[in-house]
Amino acid sequence: MRDRDLTSQRRVATMPLLALLLALASPSASALQIEFDYTYDTRGFFTDLTTGAPRVDRRALLDLAAAHYSGFADTLSAIMPAEGDQWSVSFLHPSLGGPGVTLNNVAIEADTLRIYVGGSPSAPGVLGFAGTGANLQATGSAAFVNAVMTRGQLNTTGPDASDYATWGGYIWFNASNDWYFGADASGLSPGSPDFLTTATHEIGHILGFGEADSWLAQIDASTGLFIGVASVAAYGGGVPVDRYGSHWAEGTISVRDGLPQETMMDPSTPFGERQLPTALDYAGFADMGWQVSTVPEPGAALMMLVGLGLISRRVRRIGAIRSDL
Repeated sequence: MRDRDLTSQRRVATMPLLALLLALASPSASALQIEFDYTYDTRGFFTDLTTGAPRVDRRALLDLAAAHYSGFADTLSAIMPAEGDQWSVSFLHPSLGGPGVTLNNVAIEADTLRIYVGGSPSAPGVLGFAGTGANLQATGSAAFVNAVMTRGQLNTTGPDASDYATWGGYIWFNASNDWYFGADASGLSPGSPDFLTTATHEIGHILGFGEADSWLAQIDASTGLFIGVASVAAYGGGVPVDRYGSHWAEGTISVRDGLPQETMMDPSTPFGERQLPTALDYAGFADMGWQVSTVPEPGAALMMLVGLGLISRRVRRIGAIRSDL
């Protein structure tokens, strides 16, 4: 891990966050596309097993979750196997309905991530988990191997990584929960977890939050704080993370639509509450290499309070914990 000059980064906090993220964006990048694949939805979470018809409301909410990343852009190479090219990746069955899945030589368009989804009953409490798989392998032309392993990006691995790329990933949802499958947050009740919140959170992990080398490279070894430039600007200083370094610390506060909100990318969400990406969440993605062109603008007063540490934490909530593998 590399150390950063916190003094110089704190001065960045005076720059409006949106202007900072726009300055980090590349005009040549293309909008990120997220596509969902229901091939392994074999236990009826997104598909009616009796009729074979899609569960339209649930699939529409997944699309709405992906829309919260519609301001992301990058230049991701297409994965298009030609003669002599081979690639594969393995991951857990998204419905936990059989042995693990191994993809072989699937084609993925440029600037696109493919996410395989499903769900199944399990012990209550865990809402879901996501990942990008294991044993990613590619052979063939140098350009093809580069497209598979890094999507054409530079400096995506190692302790000094500054960018991130992936082919896509998978998400499992726990069907034993009494989910709220609604777009209108007013319908939430205290006994139900919000599906939209969980889906948006899990997509965030596939996009590298808490997982990417470029994320880990910006956790200061001496303080344990995340010190990416955009995040320091949004928070007013180094940002606390959880003990695994895979989320913001529980109870970290930022803003969404000008109002205080607990960050979406902390470890848990209470039942009956909707938490969508805050300014700090978007800043974390920008720091790991995504080009984020549209984010909520933090209020100056809240930035000052957070910078002074007056509302940076609150008592741990009673709620379901999202487990992210």
